Amino acid sequence: MHLDFFYNEDKDIECLLKYGGGSSNSPTQKTEVYEELLKYTRELDNLEKVREFARTYIGENGIRPKDKVETYKKSWGNVEKVFGEKTEKIFGLKIEKEITAYLTITGRWPYSIKNNYFYVSAKKESVNLTIMHELWHFYTWAKFGGEVKMSGEDKYNDLKEALTEIINLEFPDILNGEVDSGYPQHQALRKVVSNVWLKTGDIEKVWQAGKDFLLK
Repeated sequence: MHLDFFYNEDKDIECLLKYGGGSSNSPTQKTEVYEELLKYTRELDNLEKVREFARTYIGENGIRPKDKVETYKKSWGNVEKVFGEKTEKIFGLKIEKEITAYLTITGRWPYSIKNNYFYVSAKKESVNLTIMHELWHFYTWAKFGGEVKMSGEDKYNDLKEALTEIINLEFPDILNGEVDSGYPQHQALRKVVSNVWLKTGDIEKVWQAGKDFLLK
């Protein structure tokens, strides 16, 4: 897998408009930046108005996306090998494709497995945890994505989010004190994931236990 970092203004605006007002896991929660956008303009169908806001926000907050791209490349480069080798061993597979990490001011970081990209913050000092979290979804899909129709998309979403608990258990040495906390609605499921993983170290057994928990 090869990971590239880019700031693309159009992708930033697309993310802000599509996900700033809510997401599948937080449908009613607006991000702070989206709230600022609504104060700036209610003409959300006017892309030039939104673009004007994004440029203003970036300027006023001293954000330098191009500099961040280089910072993130260097930071991720320090842990990429460790994360990649261990994750491939956990899932028992490799992902042979290029994936793009787009920077965004949105405050929410969606992903698209179909189009091989995900978002990271344009403002943080390090986005390594976000990268690990999103790439975990790519590995989960490669391993278990075929089960979506069997278990239902909502159940798959719950389980793939809970599965990121394993990141906390397996990579404390490269998380630098950060914790993948997950969403409130998935905490009980995350405990199942944690317990079974610590007992078995087997991703397939963890997945099955998660399914049993959700479908009981």
